[in-house]
Formats: sequence, structure tokens, C-alpha cells
Amino acid sequence: MLPLLLIAATDSIVMDGQFDDWANVTNTICMDTIDAPSGGPDLGVTKWTADGSTLHLWLELSPAKGPLLNLQAMDYRLLLVLDADGNTKSGEQCHGLSGTDAILSMPGPDRKDPNKPGMGAALLGPTGEKFQAAWVESGTQPAWSAGIATAPATSGRAFEFSIGRRKNFLSGPSANLKWMVLDAEGGVIDETQASTIPLPKFAPAKPTFAKKSDFARGTDVDFRLVNWNVEWGNLLDEREPAGTLLAALDPDAILLQEMMTDQDEDEIVAMLEEAMPDADGWEVQVGKDGGRIRCAVAIRSNRAASLPGLSAVATNRSAAAAIRTKSGPVVLIATHLKCCGRDGSKEDTKRITEAEDLRDAITKRLGKSNRVVLAGDLNLVGSRTPLDRLEESGLTTIDMRQPDGATMATWDNESSSFLPGRLDYVLHSRQLTPKMAVVFDTQDVDPSWLPHSLRRQASDHLPLVVDFKVDR
Repeated sequence: MLPLLLIAATDSIVMDGQFDDWANVTNTICMDTIDAPSGGPDLGVTKWTADGSTLHLWLELSPAKGPLLNLQAMDYRLLLVLDADGNTKSGEQCHGLSGTDAILSMPGPDRKDPNKPGMGAALLGPTGEKFQAAWVESGTQPAWSAGIATAPATSGRAFEFSIGRRKNFLSGPSANLKWMVLDAEGGVIDETQASTIPLPKFAPAKPTFAKKSDFARGTDVDFRLVNWNVEWGNLLDEREPAGTLLAALDPDAILLQEMMTDQDEDEIVAMLEEAMPDADGWEVQVGKDGGRIRCAVAIRSNRAASLPGLSAVATNRSAAAAIRTKSGPVVLIATHLKCCGRDGSKEDTKRITEAEDLRDAITKRLGKSNRVVLAGDLNLVGSRTPLDRLEESGLTTIDMRQPDGATMATWDNESSSFLPGRLDYVLHSRQLTPKMAVVFDTQDVDPSWLPHSLRRQASDHLPLVVDFKVDR
């Protein structure tokens, strides 16, 4: 993995699922004293850290015992039981914790049987109902409104959590909490002791915004690439906000996912030429059908290159084209791996197969001497294996954050029970060097440049922006 490329740095915990930033955190609580039965998930150690606006938790399972957890889709439920005001006399007696105010359930309970695991995540009241508070707006998921996020989205033995501090929710000087793991029928498999943590003075975070100049290209940049899942063809269906965003980013090449089968190359070219007029126009290569959706690669016509062998990687709902640089052509591959499922599911198996096909095409048909960028929606909500397979082709994954530096999430939807997560990735061969890489969220940029509302108008995915230098 490359070091993170930042526009705005942060000294806090980053929701990236890599945990390097926890190395110096010494606050340790919730030591598990109750061993899980053989074959069940075995809770281990929790670390915590907090500032005026956010509580961060890191949970580790036993490194030697029990299965991995796939938090938002599995046959278990991980519960974080919270006495959010630190007052054991308020709230309810729940799961052995006095004063319980809320419960974070991963995944949330099944809609038909609340004792069974469902999908996504849920912030619940102590008696199992959906959590309600003044800051939970109508139609908004409580977990979303509480600023809850987890990483990684894939299965693992360690996870980090962020929970927003709100008025009357983690806003006091302390909180009490414990973890539990329930089986598919709601029975207790493992639990920790209750722990009390002191909290710093409540102080909602003041937003900081990146300036337009922060995204200016350096003189050593050979081309700018934008990768974007445009959510069911919204590049054309929401062409005004999509065009405004792309024009602001001013890419030389665009890798697209979720173009619809009835949206052809000419329509995409017309939209791009309207949004980003260019004397030489744009060229678009659309991949083979992927059901209702397809991938596409768009390149400014004066940068498009002809290269044999590209049809070999236009498979598995992928598209491929080449961009011309002073050091020779660079192959650009847009891909969209199978959606949904969990670790070990048929969907996860399909993702692995698709990644292996791409790996083989890159290594055997294009050859290791080729410069390659592969980007797209990898849908890594099960195992991490598909990414491992792609990296076996010699590609390196870029670690990239949103402009505020706090998270790597590339997808979110406030009406979904699934929490924000990293679904979209950019990988590259060793002959290329990323000079700037960012998950572009207009909510984190100066509103005098781009309105914050633009982030949601065209897609529930955020564009990934990378400036590449190509080795001479």
C-alpha cells in the first residue's frame, strides 16, 4: 500500500480499516473475561479515544479463536450497549448494563424477527425500537444521524468505529459501554465487562473546507483521472450536476460504472462535450453488457491511444482504453465487480472470479511491461480476496481519503441501513506515481467554488480523483 496522499491532513483516527493510527492509543477497556464457546466469535480488547465531537473505538477479536466477523451481513450480531450519558440511574437495565440509552447493532435486527440478524446497521433504543432523538430527522437513519461509521467494510478480526457526539448523546463527561455477540437466534455467545470512559468537553467540530487551489495540478502531472460510479446512469439522467462536478475536476480521462445498457457511446460523448467543451472532443469505449449496467472509459480525443490487446480486459463488466502520454500509452480499465453478499456468499465468490479474470488478462495478455490503471466499484463487502487477486497482477492500491482527511469512504446513503464505506478503488502499475489522490466530496470544499449539495445530486458514490506522473 502507498502512503496516504492528502489534501487536508488530520491528527485524529482515520476510518480506513488499517489501524496504524491506533498504535499510540493506550486507553484500553472492555478486556474480555468470558471466553466464547468453541467455534463462536471471541471478543478481545477495546481501545478508545475521543475529542470534542467524536468517540472512536477499536475492537479486536481473539487472534487465534473463532470466525471472522463481516459486520453488516453475517449470522451473528455484534452489539455495542451504551449508557450514553454516563448516568446509570437514567435509561434502562439492558444486557447487564444499567442506564442503557442506546444499542448499536451490527448488523441490524431482521425486520420480521428482531432476535435474528438482518443487514446493515441499526442504532436502537434499549428496548429494541429505532433510536429517536432531536437530531434524528424524519426519514434519516438514526445510525447515519449519529455519525456512526465502521471500517473495514470487509470481514476481519479487528474493526474501528466512529460515533458522533451530539447534544444529550455522549455529550457529558463520561459514558459506560460493553460489547456482546449474539448468535442467529439471539442467544449470547460472548460479552465483555461494562467499562466507564471519561470524555473530553463536548465541542462540535468546526468544518474546514479545501480551497479550489488545493486541487490544482502540479507541473509534473501527466494526466488526471476521475473514477466514478454514476448510480444507474445518472451521468446522463442528472447531466447538469454531473457535468458541473466533472467540469470542476477537469479530467483527461474518466472511468465510469453503472452506465445503463441503453446509454450508448454517442450519448456519453455528447454529454461530456457539452459539460467540458474540447476542440478535439471526447472518445468513449463502452464495455460488454453486465446485465442492466456497463462500464465505460472516456478520454479526450487528443489523448486517446491505439493499443492492441485491450479487448482482453473488456470482460466481467469492464471497459478498457488507452491514454497517450510522453512516456507511451497507459492502459485504463474501468471495472464493476459483483454487488452485495457477504464473506463466503455466491456474490463474494463471483467477485473473486471476476478479479481473477482481470488479473490473468493484465498479466498474460497485456504483459508486465504495460503501464496500467485499474479503477472501479469493487463492492468489497465480503472478503478482501478480490483486491488481493487484483494486486497479484503487480498493481498497487492507492490509499485515498476525503478532503477532510477523516475517512476513506467512497459511498454513503442516508436512507440506507448500510453505513458509509469504501467500495471504490484505484490501482496502478509500478511505472506510474500518484501525485495527488482524493475521494472528492463537495461537502469538504469551499462552497464558493462548488455547492455542498452537489455531492448527492448525481450519485451515491463519490468521484475518485488521481493525478498521475508516468515514469520516463
